[in-house]
Amino acid sequence: MVIVEENNSYNAIIGNSSLPYVNSLASQYVLLTNWWGVSHPSEPNYLAMVSGSIWDNPADLTPQDKTYAGPTVVDQLAAKGIAWKAYMEDMPKACDLTDTYSPGNYDVNHNPFVYFTSIRNNSAQCNRDVPFPQFASDLANGTAPPFMYVVPNLNNDMHNGTYATADNWLKTQLALVFASSWYKQGGTVVLTWDEGESGGDQIATIVISAGLAGRGHFTAFGNHFGLLRSLEEIYGLGYLANAASAANGDIKSLL
Repeated sequence: MVIVEENNSYNAIIGNSSLPYVNSLASQYVLLTNWWGVSHPSEPNYLAMVSGSIWDNPADLTPQDKTYAGPTVVDQLAAKGIAWKAYMEDMPKACDLTDTYSPGNYDVNHNPFVYFTSIRNNSAQCNRDVPFPQFASDLANGTAPPFMYVVPNLNNDMHNGTYATADNWLKTQLALVFASSWYKQGGTVVLTWDEGESGGDQIATIVISAGLAGRGHFTAFGNHFGLLRSLEEIYGLGYLANAASAANGDIKSLL
């Protein structure tokens, strides 16, 4: 499971007294202390996480402005018969291709899957991009897929809302995760941020699983391409674009 928060550098998160829950996770599990975003603004970082490329480095456009061919990591998963879902808070319906900054606090820039024609033009794939209420029900019902990508709305991802709001949201959602059979059977959560506050900023990234308690800090360099590389390795997939370079980091040993 990958959970993506927004627009805060490492130093804004780690040690922040308004984020007691996030910092408790950083202390209890593995904190990556040398992890980085790859571009600015938000959109290219999300594209990088799932495809290994920032493509033409878009400046927070909607898919109505520009889409990309893919493939993405979820296309790779589907080709191997591995189930996945992306859970988008405030998105009104599955496979919503209206591509807007609404309703509520939904932001299409934070939903990378709808930027790829390999997903937009494939209903079986597109319908795995779902409204957020399915997250709780999938965890409770034992129907959570092997790979999950979780995006809070703008109030809960630190983009517009307060640190306290995001901290409480994460505490509520991770309580559901920790109680689930998905987690108890070996699930791992990666909590990360899309970018820092200026170009190339360091970001906090925390890797959470029962087996990682007490492991401490991971100090090797890495970025969003390295996260993708690690995911592809654990699922037995080929490397996409910049994920092929080990210089972008690798946390397979933690997953």
